[in-house]
Amino acid sequence: MNNKTNPFTEIIGQHTAKLLLTEAIEHNKIAPAYLFTSEIEGVGKTKTALAFANTIVGENHLDVLHIKPTSSRSLLEGTSPRQLLCENTSQQKGIPTIRVEQIREVIEFLSTSAINSNQKVVIIHSCDMLHPSAANTLLKTLEEPKTGTFIVISSHPQKLLPTIKSRCQIIPFHRLTDEEVVSVIKNQQIELTQEILAISEGSPGRGIAHIKMLLSIPKAIVSQLEAPPSDILSALSLSNSISSWNHETQLWLLTYLQHNWWKKLQNTQLLAKFTQARNQLLYHVNPRSVWDSLLLP
Repeated sequence: MNNKTNPFTEIIGQHTAKLLLTEAIEHNKIAPAYLFTSEIEGVGKTKTALAFANTIVGENHLDVLHIKPTSSRSLLEGTSPRQLLCENTSQQKGIPTIRVEQIREVIEFLSTSAINSNQKVVIIHSCDMLHPSAANTLLKTLEEPKTGTFIVISSHPQKLLPTIKSRCQIIPFHRLTDEEVVSVIKNQQIELTQEILAISEGSPGRGIAHIKMLLSIPKAIVSQLEAPPSDILSALSLSNSISSWNHETQLWLLTYLQHNWWKKLQNTQLLAKFTQARNQLLYHVNPRSVWDSLLLP
């Protein structure tokens, strides 16, 4: 397979995954189901899945169905009140879920003939977010003969039913090297700092998310936090500002500061303070108290 026909030329890294999928294509031995899995998100699973799906069905996207977690509470007609109560329990908490109706949509999708290819492709994103009833329905679907290929994507495969994993060919994805992460992010025309690279942990997706988060924080505050505050007034002012931000941003800032301050100071007591601050924020301790404790000299 030369570069002109290789569907994975734009996928950086992931040599094992590309080799396994390329061999399947070249020998015309496409498995009924694949599990694209990694221990960390943002390493190219989705992009590779799209490239593989295009190889199977061509450019006709009507033969590809994407299933993603949703927090929508609207259910299809015919859902029983008991099922409505059961399935909406997690959604009422704001947790995205793949519902059983979405898997029924998959069954209906596969029951019709492909438009311009021999088979269809179903891509299930974040499959670890399957509601238990949806997982059981998916399992039954995987057990039945079909004219389609499943690509199941997960960064938390330990949360999947073992019986689902056993019916899929495992395609492993790994953390990228620093050089590969830099290459991916440069292609996005985004500037990458060494600090962001370090906390990206081999994930370009994380790196891009970190960059966007950093850009959302006022530059003046980032500048003041290059080192721990040296006076009480500065610490209290910073604490007052930061504690008004949303929970996600505060947790992210802890990770960013912990790496930067450790690199500069190598202070184990400071590490303990970061651990305490993170635990307190996770358990919804008053943010102002958390940041006061962390920042006061």
